[in-house]
Amino acid sequence: MGGDQTPMLYRFRPKSAVGLQGIPERTSTRSILFPVRLLRAVAIAIFATLLWPVTAQEAQAEESSPEDWEFVVAPYLLLPSIDGRTTTGRVGGDIAVDPGGIFSSLQFGGMLHAEARHGSGAGVMVDSAFMFLGDGATGRRGIGRLDADVFQGIFEVYGTYRFDLEDTKIDPYEGARIWHIDTEINLRAGSLAGRFDSGDTWLDPVVGLRVQHRLSPSWRVQAQGDVGGFGIGVASEFTWNVMGGIAYDGWEQTSLFLMYRVLGVDFDSGTRGTSSFFEYDTITQGPLLGVGYRF
Repeated sequence: MGGDQTPMLYRFRPKSAVGLQGIPERTSTRSILFPVRLLRAVAIAIFATLLWPVTAQEAQAEESSPEDWEFVVAPYLLLPSIDGRTTTGRVGGDIAVDPGGIFSSLQFGGMLHAEARHGSGAGVMVDSAFMFLGDGATGRRGIGRLDADVFQGIFEVYGTYRFDLEDTKIDPYEGARIWHIDTEINLRAGSLAGRFDSGDTWLDPVVGLRVQHRLSPSWRVQAQGDVGGFGIGVASEFTWNVMGGIAYDGWEQTSLFLMYRVLGVDFDSGTRGTSSFFEYDTITQGPLLGVGYRF
């Protein structure tokens, strides 16, 4: 984003089309341990990701001034489609949402990416994205009418190191992607009627690579990909991300960018077939528009 940086973006899941199955029970499965788990996840992420760039910076401290830092702040907007499957307790099914459905349901949200990079090449990337959706949706198989309120947020922190090869910049990175999803569903369908309140928070370790190539003083292209999760601890079974696009650096401290991103995750927790079960297996993809400010 900004000069030579592009955001790690946010992924969210509304309930605009859901197919239901199974027999629900009236219960709440929201974890009362969420604050403790989130604080633990943030602590692990900060420790794991900041260690690498700090070590790299110390190794090259004699070659760069301690004041030689560049910062980028970049707000952005994602226009996604979402496909996959979600299960809350004993109620589950497929979801399919297009950009029009998402923005008709949006109540509030925000997406912001930031980077700090030392002259030695070591740096830190942080991304925070959240969205709250509240709207009615109809079961895809005609089972009944449901109203769903969804909060979904992602916080990402990565350590990175830059290899500068004249017109090409290579940025390997490692760190954590922390997810929080909270859903509240009111289902009105005869014997299946009920209120279902569920969600979860988890941390995915992630490793990836970003490559940028300058076409001219004002234009550059970029490709990026990462994988993570691997079923470690509270992580998902697998998460992956690919993104590519173009940026316009037509101003001294400002850049515009247009990317396309595909982000997938496969997560579940609790015991299948009981009210404790929560599943989130989806792919989000779409164009990403943003503006970066360098200083």
